[in-house]
Amino acid sequence: MKIIEEKFNRYGEQDYDKEYINWGFDDLEIQIVMAEKLQRVFPENSTKILDIACGISRYHQVWLKSGYEVTGIDISNTFIEYSKDYNRAFEKASYVVCDFNELSFDREFDIAIWTDPVGLTGVSTNRVFNALKPTGIFIYEMWNENYFKYHTDERHNDCRTWTYRDGVYRLVRHEYNRATCVSEHEEIIFDIPNDTMIHKTGLGAKNVNSYCHVQIMEAAGFKNVRFVDYEGQPFNSENQQIKQYFMIGEK
Repeated sequence: MKIIEEKFNRYGEQDYDKEYINWGFDDLEIQIVMAEKLQRVFPENSTKILDIACGISRYHQVWLKSGYEVTGIDISNTFIEYSKDYNRAFEKASYVVCDFNELSFDREFDIAIWTDPVGLTGVSTNRVFNALKPTGIFIYEMWNENYFKYHTDERHNDCRTWTYRDGVYRLVRHEYNRATCVSEHEEIIFDIPNDTMIHKTGLGAKNVNSYCHVQIMEAAGFKNVRFVDYEGQPFNSENQQIKQYFMIGEK
């Protein structure tokens, strides 16, 4: 039997992205709630939103229906084409294939948003800073590692499923490793007709600690960097009861 080892997190590759649409995104209801929560911390009189790594952008309709102009960027052409089609009825929706490290916008947006991020770097943070208007804000979603040390993640933990179709058996394991604070995804595929076994593995990004994120934001020029929960209230990262929160920086 032929054995093939593959790595996940190959965003931007068409075959990977088409499959990812089927398993990699939160349910629409969860995304809508997230978008509604985010909108609560939007500054008054803001109109233009930049959504970084927007994925398939279904939650954008929450903001579009509220009158915001939304620009989504993603490295995946597959995700961007899906986004264009899904939100085609909205004139204020636009989508661009772009690596976040290569953003070239100049003082165009009131709000920049990055949810479920892969990790903040000096390059990406500076690009976001440049894309914002002088009074703009950057909202960056963070995962609370203290939560996962003490709680089961309902979406990721213990997700192990066998499926069978046309002679192909597929085992999927997707869970959060509370010891390392990293999400792990693994698939084992037995392709009987082609006498092949494919083993796919991938790790999610691990956030560095909150203090390092603040330093990166401040080095890029952001001020009044702070943490808030999904209700917009001040958040202490020692809190074990909140799974995700936002870091907000002002230009």
